[in-house]
Amino acid sequence: MRPALLALAGIVGVMIFFLAAGLLGAAALVVALWGARLAQFFSLRMPQRIQQELTAICPPVAIILPIKGLEPGVRENIKALCRQDYPNYRVLFAVESATDPVVPALKQLAGELGCRTQIVVAGIARDRGQKIHNQLAAVARTNADDHILAFMDADANPGPKWLHALVHPLTYGPWVGATTGYRFYVPDQPHPANALLCVANAGVAVLFGPFRRTFAWGGSMAIRREDFFGYGVNDAWQHALSDDYCLTWCVKKQARKQIHFVPQCMVASECHHTWRSLFDFAVRQYRITRICSPGAYLAAVLGPLLYLGAMIVLPVAAVLAAAGGAWFWWLFLAGEIALYGATILRGLFLLRVGKRLLPAQWPTISRRWAWFTIYYPAVQAFNLTAVAVAGVGRRINWRGITYTMVSRTETHVDSFWPDQSVLTQCQPGPGL
Repeated sequence: MRPALLALAGIVGVMIFFLAAGLLGAAALVVALWGARLAQFFSLRMPQRIQQELTAICPPVAIILPIKGLEPGVRENIKALCRQDYPNYRVLFAVESATDPVVPALKQLAGELGCRTQIVVAGIARDRGQKIHNQLAAVARTNADDHILAFMDADANPGPKWLHALVHPLTYGPWVGATTGYRFYVPDQPHPANALLCVANAGVAVLFGPFRRTFAWGGSMAIRREDFFGYGVNDAWQHALSDDYCLTWCVKKQARKQIHFVPQCMVASECHHTWRSLFDFAVRQYRITRICSPGAYLAAVLGPLLYLGAMIVLPVAAVLAAAGGAWFWWLFLAGEIALYGATILRGLFLLRVGKRLLPAQWPTISRRWAWFTIYYPAVQAFNLTAVAVAGVGRRINWRGITYTMVSRTETHVDSFWPDQSVLTQCQPGPGL
């Protein structure tokens, strides 16, 4: 009896494996087709929205740009920011130290371009992220005449109508609590890590659009100044590390307002990564996501896990089925081909997004077409590795400073920069 039972158990086990492989493949294919559909819709719908006329209402805006160091592309980005086609705005550059080498460059560019600017020295953060510390110091320099607060990252290159488009939806009515754009990384460096980042980031970009999915991105977001305080953003930032996750929570969960995605505010961002720096960047982003938005982190885990699991299991199931003489082996093979084909189709739509929204950067993006299509499994393998590492620990290393994230709104600063001469209390320093 025992050999018969073992044989029966083996048959049942193989059947369960084939059933599980089929279900896994079907689920992965549905998700892949859904991703392709999102990319296709984004590539068609968003360029049409860009053509919409902007309102003539232009409330005064204070643009807050936290900045550290004179990195590649910063001069061009600041020039673009100071050449906005908008009648009434000023730029507040928030720096950590007056000795930062970027300060003389900011003064020179402001003088050359005739832009209304102010440099705010924030000092070193003691109990929150340095970026948020700089931003809060700049917010403290705004007043009631600054109706809108716009936030920008130094590595983003905005178009001339970026500010007007970002402010425009805030004139729709009180149901729009904030607006946001997003970035499209331009892999202008030959290292393949930059191409991988471009593809992975583009996959996130196509999730924007419907209000229920849209979250604020700190490199291109705007909110009414009265709402910044009224929604509790100012309070939430006091001990936080992530500016955009906190703002998203305050606007959507506490105030119950919408965050409006503005496709005209899709900004180009150059990337200059090696494999090590890219991995550190990805782990940091995913770890922040895990702590600030567990649901988004879970989706980041399940997506590549489902895809890679199906890509591995389906061919194994096809070989085992063929070896056993089962007729259905070709179903597993067809599932593998369909899954790979769906991701290639998605990559082609993502390429079209780059072509339509960032035509000036299209020649650079198009040269990385293989990463959008053929090498997509490698992108997902990298994502899964980074997500797994980010799943352990709460320490974040960001621009030479180590933080421990306790929660979305609580952060401990574990290490300071050695220049104690610029160490200040958590109050805005003098403007320059």
